Formats: sequence, structure tokens, C-alpha cells
Amino acid sequence: MKLFLSLLILILSIKSWANADDIRDFEIEGISIGDSLLDYYSEDIILKSKERGFIYPNKDFFTARLVNTHGNIYDDIQFQLKANDPNYKIYSIEGIILYDNNIDKCKIEQKKISLEIDKLFPNIKKFYDNGIIRGDPKKMSMGYEIYYMFKSGGNIVLSCYDWSEELSVSKGWLDNLKVIIDSEEFHVWLNTKAYN
Repeated sequence: MKLFLSLLILILSIKSWANADDIRDFEIEGISIGDSLLDYYSEDIILKSKERGFIYPNKDFFTARLVNTHGNIYDDIQFQLKANDPNYKIYSIEGIILYDNNIDKCKIEQKKISLEIDKLFPNIKKFYDNGIIRGDPKKMSMGYEIYYMFKSGGNIVLSCYDWSEELSVSKGWLDNLKVIIDSEEFHVWLNTKAYN
């Protein structure tokens, strides 16, 4: 029941995006691209959260993964921030719903959300990218992603991550659905420099 209610709230919040023409107009739990994370969390909490986040080989950005305290849709919220930025400006924000090894349920919810976005943005550029998750050194984890690319820059991504059994056990990584809002700058970095 909680998941159904969360999905309903998520879809209703997506509908408020219908008039948005800039990626910064989108929010997850009231937080937007370009905001300072210091407006929502203390610096101490942000720095401690780096331990929970993903570490990219290129250190220009870092991940702050925080337990969600700003709403009830997502289990965690993940932010991408530039290293050495004292203002902790947000370049990417991800709402995360955890699934305990239930990738099929994740894909069903992903499809429902995608259908709603399709209705709101019938002319937006959309594509699918399914394959091995780059973050798994043994290449045993799969990602199922739907991208929505905005002309003004940036994108929205709906991702279902099916982590390998080994990473689930050793790192505690659960299958999950992510609703991701990326700035154009972070999206370019992620696809050109993050893994160098």
C-alpha cells in the first residue's frame, strides 16, 4: 500500500512539471538542480554521506547519498556535487526507491512512471539504454534506463538497477528504481570523464 501511495504521489508531482521548460524547474522532494545542499542538510551530514555514495574514478564530482528526511516518496536521495565547492551546489538529484531483489517490480513501476511522462511530454526526445552497469567491476549487474532529453539541456532518467548477488551481499546494494534529474554539465561529465 505504501508503494502504491508513493507512486501516486510521484505521478501527481510529475504532472506539476508539465509547464517546465528548464531542468531546474523540476524537483525531487522539493529540491532542485542548482540549489545548495546546505539549505537542506548540514555540512557535517553531507560529508559523512560520501561514505554511502558511489565513488567515480574521476574525482571532479562526488556523491552524497542521504536518507530521505524531506518527504515520503523515496527511501534515499542522492546528490551529485562538485568536489571542493564550499556551496555544495546540486548538479544532479536522484530519488531512490529500494527493492529487495525484485527487479520485476521495479520495471513495472518504471513503466508506469514512463507512461505518465510520455503523456506530459509527447514530443520530448526519449531513448532506452539497457546494459551492464559501469559501476560493477565484474560486469555482472544490469541497468534498465529510460532517458528524456530536454532541448534546454539536462535530462530525466528512470533507472532500474539489478545489482549482482555479490554486490548485494558484499556492499548491501539492493535493486532499486531511481528517478534522476541531471544538469547538462553533470550529464556531459558522467558520459565523458567520470570513468577515466
